[in-house]
Amino acid sequence: MGIPYHLIGIGIGFLLGIWAFIVAEDAKERAFISIIAIIIFFLPVVWRNPASRLISSIGWVVFGIGCYIFIKWQGVGIR
Repeated sequence: MGIPYHLIGIGIGFLLGIWAFIVAEDAKERAFISIIAIIIFFLPVVWRNPASRLISSIGWVVFGIGCYIFIKWQGVGIR
């Protein structure tokens, strides 16, 4: 069966998104983080295509990387 690596990426991206939402100081930053997460979450629901699941998984990974960069940019230490 194997290890579901895409689910690990989704989980890490989601957790980093929550952390970035908490760290965000401005309402615009929080709204942007929320809107991107909602778009990525609902992409497979709205666009029913096998490729949408792949794009959504890649989107969560990219979202997680972006949130990691945002958190580091805000000066929060990640150990």
